[in-house]
Amino acid sequence: MAFADVTPTTPPGTGVAATPTNWGAVTSRTAVNAPSMMNAGVIAANISVSTIKLSSAFNYLSPNGAGMPQWTRTVTAVAPGGTVDVAWQAANGIHVTRVDGRLRRTGPDTVITGAREIGGLVAFDDGFALLTRVADHNRWGETAAALIRVRDGRVAFVVKLTGATSHDTAPMLDGQLAWSGGRYAAVFTVHGAGGAQNGRWGDKMVYVSDAGRILPGGRAWGCRGDTGRTLGWSGPSAAYTCYDDGTAAGSALTSGDDMVRTGNGSWVTALSSRGPVSSRKNLLTWDITPRWSSHRTVLFFVDTGSRTARSVVLTTTAGTENINVHLAPYGRTALLVSWESVRNGVFTGTHFRLVDLNGRFLTPDLVLGVHVSGPIGVLANGDLVWAFVRQTPLYGHRMNRWPTVTSLFLAHLHVSLVVGGSAFPTPAPTTTPTPTSMPTSMPSLPAAPSTAPSTAVGTHF
Repeated sequence: MAFADVTPTTPPGTGVAATPTNWGAVTSRTAVNAPSMMNAGVIAANISVSTIKLSSAFNYLSPNGAGMPQWTRTVTAVAPGGTVDVAWQAANGIHVTRVDGRLRRTGPDTVITGAREIGGLVAFDDGFALLTRVADHNRWGETAAALIRVRDGRVAFVVKLTGATSHDTAPMLDGQLAWSGGRYAAVFTVHGAGGAQNGRWGDKMVYVSDAGRILPGGRAWGCRGDTGRTLGWSGPSAAYTCYDDGTAAGSALTSGDDMVRTGNGSWVTALSSRGPVSSRKNLLTWDITPRWSSHRTVLFFVDTGSRTARSVVLTTTAGTENINVHLAPYGRTALLVSWESVRNGVFTGTHFRLVDLNGRFLTPDLVLGVHVSGPIGVLANGDLVWAFVRQTPLYGHRMNRWPTVTSLFLAHLHVSLVVGGSAFPTPAPTTTPTPTSMPTSMPSLPAAPSTAPSTAVGTHF
C-alpha cells in the first residue's frame, strides 16, 4: 500500500477538500515510548463485552477479489441520543440492530432486503442512513451504489449514486459515509460503464441532502484506492483521502480506513502499509518499490494548515502481516490503535495500543482475541464501542464453505485518561473484563434478558 493520493487530471468540484498526502517529502519515523508510558492493563481492565443474539446467520468471513477469506465488515454508529446501531450482512439483506447505552437490544432488526455490502452507516435518534449497493441495469450487469435513509421505521428515500447518466457502476464499495448535520458525503469505488472512463476503475465522492437529493460538488472520478479510503468533514466541505496500492488487482486487506481529527486540527489515519512511495508512474498510479517485506501498522498525520504530512511506524517485526487497522480518539489526549497480526497465514491476535497525539506509545502492546470488525464508535462520554465475532479465521487458505455465526459481540472500552497527570483509567462499574485469551463462553454485561425475534422483521423494500 502506498502513501499516495492519486490526483485526478480534472480538478475537484466545488466544495471538495480532498486531504492531500503528496505534499513533497513526507517524514517517517518509528514510534517511541512516551514519557508518560503506562501499563498495558490500562486497556484490558477497561474492556467489557455484551452479546447480541442475531435473527439470521451472519457470514463473518467472505471471499475477497482473489477468493481468499477476509472479515465481513460490520459498522457500529452512535446516535446523538446515545443509542448504538450495528449493521451486519445476512443472506436476505443488511440488518441494522439497535441497542441502548448499556448495549442491550431495543427491538427487532430493521432489514434492508436486497442490499449488498455495508459501505457506511450514520445513526440518528429516529433511524439511520446506510451506504450500500443495490441491483441496477447497466452494460456490465453490476450493482449501483445507493444511499438509503430509514426514518421512524420506514424508508424515507433511496437514491442511486451511480447510473447511466454518470456512466458508472459500483460492483464493490470499499466506502465511507459521513454526516455534517445538514448533508451527507459518500465516497466509494466506481467502475466506468460508458463515456471517457469506460472499463476503468476509480472512486467517486457525492454530496446528498437530507431529503435524498444529489447536491452540486463532489468528485466524479478520483483515484482507484484499492487499499482503502478515509472521509471526514472539514468545516463546510468533506475531506477524503484514498490510498492506492499501485496495481490493478487491489489488496482487499482492509475495507476502508479510519480517520480522526485531533484537537490541533490535524487529520490522523491508521493504515496497513509496505512503505511510502515517492514518484508517479503515470496518470493512473505510482511506482511501487516496497520498503518492507510485509505490511506494517502506520499512523499518517496530515496538517492541512501547514500543508505538511508525516508518518509514524508502529510495528517492525519482519515477516508478520499487520492488517485490519483501526483508530479512534481515546479521551482528549490520546488515540486507540488496533490491528490484527498474521504470520504464515495464521491469525495471531488483535493488538491494542494507546498513543499520544505525536504517535508515541502510552501503553505496551496488548494482544487479545477480540476482533474489530469495523469502525470504532465513540459514545457521548468518550467511551468506545465496536462489534466483533468470537471466531478465529484462517488467513491464506481458500475455503469451500463460508462459516456463519448467530451472535455478535459488542466491546465497550471505558475512557478515563489524563496523559501526564495522576488520573488513570479505572474499570467502569458493573462491567466484566475481557480476558487476554478468548474463553469458551464470552462474558457479557449484566442486563435484563433481551433476545432477537426468531424471524427478522422491520423495514423491507
